[in-house]
Amino acid sequence: MKGSMRLFAVWLTSVVMTAPLSAAPTTEVISLGYSMAETLIPVVEPMLQGEERVSGYGNQLIIRAEPERLEEIRSLIATLDEQPAKLRISIANSGNSVDSDQGYSVDGRLSQGPVDVIIGDPRSGNQTRIIRRATRGATDGVRQVTANEGYPVLIQSGQSVPITTTSTDAYGQVIRDVQYRDVTQGFYATVRINGDMATITLSANNDSINQSDSRLINIQRTDTVVTARLGEWVTIGALDDTAAAQDRDIGRRISTRSQDQNSIRLKVDRLE
Repeated sequence: MKGSMRLFAVWLTSVVMTAPLSAAPTTEVISLGYSMAETLIPVVEPMLQGEERVSGYGNQLIIRAEPERLEEIRSLIATLDEQPAKLRISIANSGNSVDSDQGYSVDGRLSQGPVDVIIGDPRSGNQTRIIRRATRGATDGVRQVTANEGYPVLIQSGQSVPITTTSTDAYGQVIRDVQYRDVTQGFYATVRINGDMATITLSANNDSINQSDSRLINIQRTDTVVTARLGEWVTIGALDDTAAAQDRDIGRRISTRSQDQNSIRLKVDRLE
């Protein structure tokens, strides 16, 4: 019996000595050359096993893993941490607006025996007015910004305008309230390159003050993801609003027409 126990002890010792010993996990800080830690953490996390961990701060990754695994992770990071392409993003806004009124209006009094016909405002005397009014406006412009591939950029300009509203309180007093509204034009975009094609995640706005009523603000928004060839313009949004109305009565006929046309185009150029 003692001999059997001695043989088992010898066998167990040999198994322990020949079994592979896994190295203890270590922590390593990897400094990135071009990328931010938050962009690479989602890529590294699927590689981790068991108690391995990854975190980051700024351009540094903090990784806890076994030495062999650290080597694999370093190799992956070296492949991904490449200098991003430098790009120029151009956004072109073009718009035209037309408001027109056409017609005639007659004022006066016409008496014929027992019949007295009043047209318009007789106090103005007998007169006929030919109405023809037209206003035109154009809002064209190109905004450009230099960006790195994969990094969001924002460019925006505009002004804060006062908007006056009136109301009446319980005592009949007229209350005027002035609030400032931002009227801006610009875009927020992120671009990724695949060969000679660019995929753009874009949010653009082109607000303006209404030409007919300065208390109104025309709002134009575009949110989209579009793929375009580098160096080529592509239309990403367009608006064409037309409205017409007629007002007619005895001695009066007025036709009103308004049209607003706006479009947004985009182009991405590689600078290197």
